[in-house]
Amino acid sequence: MIRLVAAEWLKLRTLTSFWICAATALVLTPSAAALSGLLAAAVLQTVIIVLAAVVPGAEYATGTIRTTFLATPRRIAVMTAKALVVTVVAAVLGAVCLMLAYAVVTPVDVRYGTVVGRSAVDIGYCVLVALLAFAVTLAVKHTASAVSLALSAVLLIRLVLMVVSMMFGADPSTAFWNL
Repeated sequence: MIRLVAAEWLKLRTLTSFWICAATALVLTPSAAALSGLLAAAVLQTVIIVLAAVVPGAEYATGTIRTTFLATPRRIAVMTAKALVVTVVAAVLGAVCLMLAYAVVTPVDVRYGTVVGRSAVDIGYCVLVALLAFAVTLAVKHTASAVSLALSAVLLIRLVLMVVSMMFGADPSTAFWNL
């Protein structure tokens, strides 16, 4: 399994789109946080969705998935390795981007525990969004379709949660699901 994860990590880091997504997240998330915290969350989740969809989508687009399955016939093991790489990359990228965003918008006198606790929830959200996009890509086998479906699902879920919280009189800006 370690060799499969290493192979998937090698495939991912040799993709130009991986580096473009990572650079985009590292630049735009703190910049968007300076404008609005909600805008930073939207930028980060969009980049993570694209990145997670690229992992299996690039192989399906070029046809190299057949070579991967010839080299390792256990498809579940291959997809588990891909999912593990997606999870780790989403967690690390989310952590770095969110820490940069918090550094931009957080005043100096905020307690350390508050930021760390909030970050853990946000990083978990980034991982869940990445795994959703990964699963959608496996289902549709096309990167652009998977990105649009996953992003639509995530935005629809956020909209429904916002409407439900407003129906019960909660302030949407302070809701637990709001990044």
